[in-house]
Amino acid sequence: MSNHKIKFIYHVSSLRFFIIILAVTAFIFNFLDIFIFQATRSFHGFFFTFFSNIIDPLSDVLDPFNIIIICCLVIFFNLNVKYLLKNKVKLKLLKEKTGLEFTRIIDTFDFYLLVCKHWIWSLATAGILCNIIKYIFGVARPKYFFFEGFERVDFFNALHKANSFPSGHTQAAFTLAILLVIYMKKYYWIIFTIAALMGISRIFMSMHFPSDILFGAYLGSLVPILLYKLYYETKMVKYKGDKTVSFRQFVKLTYWRIFI
Repeated sequence: MSNHKIKFIYHVSSLRFFIIILAVTAFIFNFLDIFIFQATRSFHGFFFTFFSNIIDPLSDVLDPFNIIIICCLVIFFNLNVKYLLKNKVKLKLLKEKTGLEFTRIIDTFDFYLLVCKHWIWSLATAGILCNIIKYIFGVARPKYFFFEGFERVDFFNALHKANSFPSGHTQAAFTLAILLVIYMKKYYWIIFTIAALMGISRIFMSMHFPSDILFGAYLGSLVPILLYKLYYETKMVKYKGDKTVSFRQFVKLTYWRIFI
């Protein structure tokens, strides 16, 4: 991992950054949320169409449940790969189809299975924490606050669909974004821009206030970073350098592993 990514990871997971996020979130919640939300109502219809027809459907495609299912399938199809490769005929075929040696094949499978586990735990843990916080604070969504007479804050509100803080869609978008940034070497700004647009869309869809978006983005970023620092970073040391192959090659390996 590059130095600037390491600095970013340690900065986001620091206590100082947590305190700053709490202070900024509290300020926005108390003084800017309603003003900003109402101000967006006067925006040109283009923005509502853009977020409704393009960005919001993207959130459904990148739903954490879908990503977790894909990761689980990858793990399932590659569970017994070491046993399979004891078969000399199949090992020879896999080498011929991919051009890779035995050690590199094993390291590649182990690396991407570890990545899948990181993704599963990050998406699941962040989602659970997000919903627990929603229940505890019981912050009403805009439509419930403005049109149905809900209190702005109703602690331990069991009506889940009415709870707004933090934004689950934004949390999921930034969890996925951070996971991509950790394991990819480029496209950082594109990834974060898409995640930010997915968060902002929730305001234009009348589902969230700005403070929901900010804290959702922070929570979504923090969980995969903490899991990486506390567990997966040391596991990944083994695979530094040229011991693994690209994701495209891994997909190719998985394909031939299934069909040989």
